[in-house]
Amino acid sequence: MNMHSYLEIVSEQIRCRRAKQMILEELEGHIEDQKLDYMADGMNTAEAEEEAVRQMGDPVETGMELDRIHRPRMDWKLVAVIVVLSLAGLFLQWMTYQQPDSAYKAVEVWRQGKYMALGVLMMTGICLADYTVIGKYAFRFWISAIGINAGCKLLACAEPGRFFLNGVSWFWTTSWFWGSLILPAYAAVVWRSGLEGKKGLFKSVACLGVSAVVWRAVPGSGFVAAVFTLIGAVLLLAAVGKGWFGKEVRSLTMRAGIALAAVFLLVCAVSYGSAYLEQQAGYQGGSGQNVYGISYEEVREDMKELALSDREGEDLTGTELEWSRFDARSTFLWMYMLRYLGSFSVVVLTFLVGVFLTLLIRTVLGQRNRLGFLLGLAAVLFLSVQVVWYIGMNAGVFPVTEAYMPFYTQGGANLCVTYFYAGILLSIYRNSSVVKNER
Repeated sequence: MNMHSYLEIVSEQIRCRRAKQMILEELEGHIEDQKLDYMADGMNTAEAEEEAVRQMGDPVETGMELDRIHRPRMDWKLVAVIVVLSLAGLFLQWMTYQQPDSAYKAVEVWRQGKYMALGVLMMTGICLADYTVIGKYAFRFWISAIGINAGCKLLACAEPGRFFLNGVSWFWTTSWFWGSLILPAYAAVVWRSGLEGKKGLFKSVACLGVSAVVWRAVPGSGFVAAVFTLIGAVLLLAAVGKGWFGKEVRSLTMRAGIALAAVFLLVCAVSYGSAYLEQQAGYQGGSGQNVYGISYEEVREDMKELALSDREGEDLTGTELEWSRFDARSTFLWMYMLRYLGSFSVVVLTFLVGVFLTLLIRTVLGQRNRLGFLLGLAAVLFLSVQVVWYIGMNAGVFPVTEAYMPFYTQGGANLCVTYFYAGILLSIYRNSSVVKNER
């Protein structure tokens, strides 16, 4: 049997089209190497090829074994954890509205379920897609994401009703969602630019600068822009540190990158310190408000009173305390749960999120494909920052920002972003044995 016939039979056993070409190329290369060795031993071309093919074994059995190994696979552990977290989030949104005979409770639960369904649909679509497409058209995706965010900025500045229907303005001002589109696109740009050496490094730095400007310009606090920019810088430094832009530029670039990162972290620390001191001054001065319009001490007291009232079944309709439910469902959910159900519930909920992040980190660390590594790293860093900062906010350690707890807090753009990144990580894991590994 010649090589062409052998590869054709093997190909018939492999169902995944994306893996098929990769497998055939590897088999062909191995047969050619064996063929050259036999020719060096004195065989003619036909004999050498036939013997090399024979050594490969039965083509049907070989093809079936390769089909079993090289095919999309789902990370069912991660899927199970996502399902548990999603249901827990739906339950928490129901629990935080214990108002007797209130129509708002059904509305809020429906809101959470609606965005959860939208997010699951988005996650499923991304999971089933081939994530390597974003690498193939990296700059096009990045430019498109930049354009979408710029469009959101223009629409958000427009007067509601003039350029779009009333109520749609919220859709364009969800900075977490639209800003999150740039991050994976930028990760693909870094991967793509790594093939161009120094020139690619300059491209990546320039794209990061443009991305940072756009992130800052989109409606939302500076915290959103800072998170995305910091993660983008980490992605670039990770690529440089691995020598993807060439070993000759790694040493100098890493020193410069570490210096810039130190300056950036210093600026963040000073900004955090000033915001924290201003927050404390606001409490002491009796204003009861910080730069975000939220007093930690007052909110903590409100959560305590709200939880006590809910346990006793009091009717808070029409009272000022009823408005505290918006904080209980979103920014200070952990604080409310601590008062309502106790520390054990908060520990369990945090543990489940920790399991989720652990599975994500496992996916990233086990990824040998460069593009998959960068995309997964971006997703893990983003979600990890949200978790850490959210817990810090509820503990009174960090200033109050737009950070949220994945899956749990009130649904909206944040919930869609969580499923968006979860879908990327599921796609990376699912295709880990399908796309060619880059070393």
